Amino acid sequence: MAVLAGCSGGGAPPSTDNGGTTNDGLSTNVRLEDENPPAGQPKSGGRLNIMIRLDATELDPHRMSETSAFVINEQIYESLVQSYRGEIKPAIAESWEQSPDGLTLTFKLRDNAFFHSGRKVTAEDVKYSIERIKDPATRAPRARSYESITSVATPDEHTAVFTLSSPNAAILTLLSTAASSIVDRTVVESAGLNGSVDGGSGPFKMAARVTGQAIKLDKHDRYWEPGVPYLDGLDFTFNPDDNARAAAIRSGTVDFLWRPAPEFIDALKADEALKWYGGSGSLSLHLRLNTSKAPYDNVKVRQAIFLALDRQEILNVANSGYGTALNAGYLPPDRFGALTQPVYGTADIEKAKALLAEAGHPDGFEATLMVIATSAFQVRSAEVEQQQLAKIGIKVTIESVEASIADTKTKSGEFDMYQSGFGLTYDPDERFSASFLKGGGLNYGNWHDAEYEALVVQARSELDREKRAALYQQAETILADRGPVAMTFLNADFDVVKKDVQGYKGDPTPTYRFYRHLWLDR
Repeated sequence: MAVLAGCSGGGAPPSTDNGGTTNDGLSTNVRLEDENPPAGQPKSGGRLNIMIRLDATELDPHRMSETSAFVINEQIYESLVQSYRGEIKPAIAESWEQSPDGLTLTFKLRDNAFFHSGRKVTAEDVKYSIERIKDPATRAPRARSYESITSVATPDEHTAVFTLSSPNAAILTLLSTAASSIVDRTVVESAGLNGSVDGGSGPFKMAARVTGQAIKLDKHDRYWEPGVPYLDGLDFTFNPDDNARAAAIRSGTVDFLWRPAPEFIDALKADEALKWYGGSGSLSLHLRLNTSKAPYDNVKVRQAIFLALDRQEILNVANSGYGTALNAGYLPPDRFGALTQPVYGTADIEKAKALLAEAGHPDGFEATLMVIATSAFQVRSAEVEQQQLAKIGIKVTIESVEASIADTKTKSGEFDMYQSGFGLTYDPDERFSASFLKGGGLNYGNWHDAEYEALVVQARSELDREKRAALYQQAETILADRGPVAMTFLNADFDVVKKDVQGYKGDPTPTYRFYRHLWLDR
């Protein structure tokens, strides 16, 4: 199989060594899998109860943006290829080949991939899915990352030929994501993909859904990988109460607690009845400024806010110190394309005040900071930001709203500031294009910088890994200096499971497709 040079660089995970510290000296003790897994073959059968903080409001894989939607959809849907710790592996496509000029990418589909409807996955489904993502009517948040794909041809039912307008170093990592899922057209056109029926071909299929409460997935008996999944099903439940979630895993009510609140991590790690995994981060937190309205359209105002924030203090208070303060761009220092030297350090209040005065706000101004009420650590972030910005005269009122309201208000531009976060993506292009380019589906406030956009688009076509990294570093410098977000910190993720849950092999790129290999030693 021929693949693009540098295609997996953006998804390369941080070190998986056991050990390491946060910026505050806290031990992260990164653990992504068991050091001494059980001998013998995995056992089949049983159902796994997984608890997550919030349900996803949008489960259409081409439209989703919430992390919980990715967790669930990576069990339901399949893409042409898959990425695991930065390595591209076969999925619906069993092989692929790229032309010497990088403008043609040919996928050979396996003959034993079936949708949950029972229909075989064909090249026509691939063509339909990619065209659906690119169609503006779909409103796919990441559509800009696919703009170099000019057409998908289907010479036979097992062959899909992608024609590109220019070489794309990110194309395979892009096509490995759940956002690139191949969907069942018949389901899309009859019921849509955000109900209780799915259009996927992944290892699990939707069995039942009670919005906001539970999602039940059953094993897909015609999944292409022999013997997989091992489990008969996954039962997801949702609870925004941090105490209740911790109590659920301690009492054995659930088998798998996805990302417990940071204040419970030490106690859960010490519980001998449980196992923990994680320590690396996959969520970059930020304070988003609405650059479509005054005064946030003034770069000096944004720079004053950037300088007023003490990111380490935000991390310590909001996330119990677990993670890494982000004193530069979106990417943490250990990721491909990241700035390795800080742009910001401790807060510079006097310089921030001077910039506000130059911008015509010597006495500051009033602002509203929106945050999702059920996200405790983000509410804590907002409260610290409120206190820090008060030091330069910005009087912040915190507006706590439900997730659905935040989604509506950000998409319509009805906000001043928004305390939010973006998950890391396999390749920088996916995040940069969706969140910071003109027309990007997650570019709330419609920030646009021609120089930044030119660098990101150029990096897409640059196949030399070092040159591509340098382009991203230039783009990150612009983002940190005059962008629409004040990056704050990268969290440190943990999962906690019961002792009999086996087969955990985490991937901080991040991806959750390894759930198909989980099994119960009962």
